[in-house]
Parts: sequence; C-alpha cells; structure tokens
Amino acid sequence: MERLRYLTAGLALVVAAAHLLDRTEGGIALLVYVQAGYLGSPLPLLFVLGSFALVFGVVLGFQGLAGRLTYLGGIAVIGTFLFGYVVWHTVLDHGAFWPYIEGTHHHGTTFEWFEMHLLGDPYVLGTKAAELVLLVLLIALYRLDPDDDGRI
Repeated sequence: MERLRYLTAGLALVVAAAHLLDRTEGGIALLVYVQAGYLGSPLPLLFVLGSFALVFGVVLGFQGLAGRLTYLGGIAVIGTFLFGYVVWHTVLDHGAFWPYIEGTHHHGTTFEWFEMHLLGDPYVLGTKAAELVLLVLLIALYRLDPDDDGRI
C-alpha cells in the first residue's frame, strides 16, 4: 500500500508540473495575462489552481494526513482535467464562450477529433495518459484505504 501511495504521489507531481509548465496554458500564460491586466483564457488559471491542489494533496500525504477525502479531492481534480479537456474541445468549441476567444469548432467523426487532439500532439497524449493512470491509482487508493479514521 505504501508503494502505491508513493507511486501515486510521484505521478500527481508529474501531472501538476505538466500543467504548471504547459507551453500555452500553464503558469507562464497566467503571468502574461496578469501583466496584461485581463484573463484571455480561463485555462491558465484552472491549470494553476488544479496543479496547486494536486501538490497540496501530496503534501498532506507526506504529512501523514492523507485519507479517503484527500484521494477523493484528487479524483475530482483529475476527473475535471480529463472531462474538461473533452468538453473544452467539443461542446465549448475551444472556449468560444470566453470574450477573448474565437471558436474553432471542427466537424468530423469521433476518431477524427481523437486523432487531431490527442494523436496529433505527443505532449497532450502523454499528459492525458498520465492523468488517466493517476485517476486509476487514486480510485484504487480510495477503495483500498481502510475506513476513514479521522485523517483528512
């Protein structure tokens, strides 16, 4: 169980770093928007907040405070990253609802969407794969952890 926790913590840090350092929507983009005085896209803020939440969960774990509620929080963050990616690139038309973003909706089959957004970008494919594995690990920890014993 301890090895599973360490593996999960390490992967959570990798996923957090991937979002913080994302080349177009990470922390640097958020700093650029802050300096410009407007939020050109909601993604940098969401990436940074989600990354900090993951890091906070790992810190709780290393302090011995992680429990089922912490795993549940991680599941929520990673589920939001995964679900949000699909929704952003489909229903939300790449953020066309946002004042500064013009939609770029692509019409085509599910496979064409998958090929364009995931197979066409190894970085995105790698981060989404890491998120999916992290989600599975967090669910496993949530299910395997004994009943809540007062830990956070």
